[in-house]
Amino acid sequence: MNRIVSSLAALILMAGSLTANCYALSTADRKSPDWDFNNQELGKEWSRLGNTSREVYSLTERGGFLRIKSGGDTLQSSGLSSLVGRPQEHGNFQSSTRFEVSDGATAGMTVYLAASSRYDLCVSDGKIHLRHRVGENSGDKELEAVPTGFIEVKVKGTPEEYKFYYSVDGVKFKEAGCFSASELGGIKPNAYIGLFSEGKGYADFDFFKYREVIPEGSPKLISGNGNPLLDFQFTADPTAVEHEGRLYVYATNDHQQFEEVGRDGKNTYERIKSLVMMSTDDMVNWTYHGNIDVGNIAPWIMASWAPSIVKRKEKDGKTHFYLYFSNSGFGTGVLTATSPVGPWTSPLDKSLVDANTSGLGKCKVPFDPGAVIDPDGTGWLTIGAGNSCIMRLGADMISIDSELKELKAPHHFEANELNYINGTYVYTYNTDWKDRGDWNVGEEVPSICSMSYMTSKTPLDPDSWKYHHHYLKNPGDYGFDYSNNHTHLHKYQGKWYLFYHTMSLQNSFNTDGGFRNVCVDEIDVDEDNLDIAMGDQTLKGPSQIKMLNPFALQQAETTAATKDVRFVSGDTPGNMVATTVGDEALIMVRGVLFSKRPRQYFAKASGKGVIEVRQGGATGNLIATVEVNSSQNKFHKVKLTGVVGNSPCDLCFMLKGNDLTFDAWQFK
Repeated sequence: MNRIVSSLAALILMAGSLTANCYALSTADRKSPDWDFNNQELGKEWSRLGNTSREVYSLTERGGFLRIKSGGDTLQSSGLSSLVGRPQEHGNFQSSTRFEVSDGATAGMTVYLAASSRYDLCVSDGKIHLRHRVGENSGDKELEAVPTGFIEVKVKGTPEEYKFYYSVDGVKFKEAGCFSASELGGIKPNAYIGLFSEGKGYADFDFFKYREVIPEGSPKLISGNGNPLLDFQFTADPTAVEHEGRLYVYATNDHQQFEEVGRDGKNTYERIKSLVMMSTDDMVNWTYHGNIDVGNIAPWIMASWAPSIVKRKEKDGKTHFYLYFSNSGFGTGVLTATSPVGPWTSPLDKSLVDANTSGLGKCKVPFDPGAVIDPDGTGWLTIGAGNSCIMRLGADMISIDSELKELKAPHHFEANELNYINGTYVYTYNTDWKDRGDWNVGEEVPSICSMSYMTSKTPLDPDSWKYHHHYLKNPGDYGFDYSNNHTHLHKYQGKWYLFYHTMSLQNSFNTDGGFRNVCVDEIDVDEDNLDIAMGDQTLKGPSQIKMLNPFALQQAETTAATKDVRFVSGDTPGNMVATTVGDEALIMVRGVLFSKRPRQYFAKASGKGVIEVRQGGATGNLIATVEVNSSQNKFHKVKLTGVVGNSPCDLCFMLKGNDLTFDAWQFK
């Protein structure tokens, strides 16, 4: 697991019971809800039960795991030497762990108040068991046999109940059962979520996760924040291209994995076979153009991740777009189009580069492409994980026209990207999670799993590349969950922006499965000296660079924040239509400036329902109401019912009715 945790050596010990150590953790302790047992000591958020001998617990016998030795005691016995736990701090929470049990051991997760007040989900003799003990009332429910190896279990808690789940593959989860929270007395200083092993043998725990569960809803709706770009869909691995004044962003469609495995599943990426399209001209309001169905366009692929897009005007007089993508971890494919929103086609019936391509050398994982077209019109492509290489593309942009040359990128991990700045090729990449003790490139040592860059004027000369420094730390270093890193550096309307992903949207979907979301912030780039300043990751995002014009035709899929809205494909590529998830939905746009007094509102819609237009927010001034009752998608015109101010404002479109579609709008 790619997580880093603070090294805190204080352990609170008390024979026979857990120590009441339920204090508020510091910001530093909370940076990631994951504890991956990568240190020499347990952190101060942990307490342990009974036997004070360090021999019972080990973080070194199997690196990256917490080994709990059974010692013959059980949770019911007085010795109680086999349990470590952390406080339950929230009425609504979720916690999970992944573990492997040796012969003779019974191990798992427990919600623990006392030896006689607890709920356990565990593995014993190759079977899943759900146990409980509340006073004299006890039970042991045998669920099913499970294969040898790792089992993942989780518990979801509310003020009313605890629900337990388990998974043999870490992707699909089964519900094991639920118990009353009131019988354990609710949240108390001595109520713990614990990991235990009893009987004989031991259990190895790979990680422990704990997070508060918050009510579903957009994190942008009330806060006014600009990140993530889309609040209704998981996205990752951004890339961008400018066309006719708009900035088009493309991303991995993490939401496809989420929809297939559910909120209790894991983002293992293998079910992602599409890419996401969106665009903006103000950096705050984003137009969702739908998904590129790569699996249908190129049925030979295994998956589609991490796109990189470039464009070039060709001899036919048209601008052609070349979208490179990872075909799982086994290759790099390419799609083409003559519009930034498609339709897209696959010019090849296989990957452009794969494991069979000659000259890969140390680059055994030819994925995560980064492409650029230099001022001469020549295309370049970088690929690789662990080791990377660069190649010149053919004139057709879908072939290779050079030897593959190694990029000697220190501590290379993945996430390749190319830029061309001030006559120089700029290569950026994600550094690995390994120890930096061998670092020998300059005085600055990059933080773990951060973004770094190199430059060259002769890209096919491996010795010409100069390492500079890292420019973005791991999301965990900015207060988000620790995760992988992938960025795109882009200059738009005179400003430099850095696109990246975090996992800040997960709480809004009540999941912790590793689903990511694309964000953007401004970044300083000294083009003369080719110096990329250290970037930032914020929820606020960049400032709006132009006001939204309500007198121009606007698409309903242009949003700054949403609630309970779903978008489906319209009648042309890149056009989407808004519908409600239930009976009501909301679309908000920000920075709307009425340069004159409007008299009419037009809404292109179909179905049956009502569209309310409010100024300032969901409960703001009602300025228009459109009643829709039409089988055809057409414009409905109404007079304004409220006074519209002339200062920049938010507009909210309230969609009411479960048979309603909303396509576009305009004031006149």
